[in-house]
Amino acid sequence: MSTTTIKSNMHLKQQTAVSHIRQLTYDDVAKAAITLLDAFKEDPLSKYLVSHVNDTTRRTQCELALYEAYLRQHMTKGLVFGQGETKSSFETVSIWATPTSCEQGLDSFSHLMESGYDKVWDVFGIEGRDKVFQGLLPLLHDSFDRIMTHDRSFRGKDVYTLVYVGSTAAARGKGNLRKLFEFMFDNYIDCGAGTLTYLESSSPSNIPIYERFDFHVVEKIVLGEETGVEGKNCAVMHVMVRGIRGDDWTKESCRL
Repeated sequence: MSTTTIKSNMHLKQQTAVSHIRQLTYDDVAKAAITLLDAFKEDPLSKYLVSHVNDTTRRTQCELALYEAYLRQHMTKGLVFGQGETKSSFETVSIWATPTSCEQGLDSFSHLMESGYDKVWDVFGIEGRDKVFQGLLPLLHDSFDRIMTHDRSFRGKDVYTLVYVGSTAAARGKGNLRKLFEFMFDNYIDCGAGTLTYLESSSPSNIPIYERFDFHVVEKIVLGEETGVEGKNCAVMHVMVRGIRGDDWTKESCRL
């Protein structure tokens, strides 16, 4: 077998391995939002954000509006991927901010309005607006800024942020998360000089899963009442960071 044939077969195998991972566009927003709605229906953060809404239909409208805004926001200024597409949704959807997303205007007012956060403002009501626009978004932004600039292990390094990743109940156990991380590490995160990877997990049961991919807990942050009931009065998120190419940053002597 010639060298050219071997390389061709290797390339074909690589394409086949990631063929079901597709970068999504605005045309995919509705289906991707349905996936996230199903994936996070029991998530404490999702429950907390709509705990003030009693009507089931309106609660769903609120959640879909927020997911759709997140998706549009990152489709043009970040990365959004779908895995295992079906007629009505995807098996898994992931939303990423890249090292250049902020420079491209990810959080600019005009881009937020274009992404649909005006609809989020309308459907969430007064109490919901406080949770999202005075609570969630500033907390995530400020926590990221504080952690990634104050800790010497992270300061000055490029970062990919996993904003959301969710799988439908039917897709769990298929290895989609492993395939996603392998795809991201190979094609984006571990290329060149390599970058850090940052996420916040609102489900403690997911921490051991992320640890398998070399993420380590930095700290936990609380949205809402610190002594409240999770999913009702508050949501607890665990910030996790993966070192460059999976290096264990917790063992570095220069940490603050």
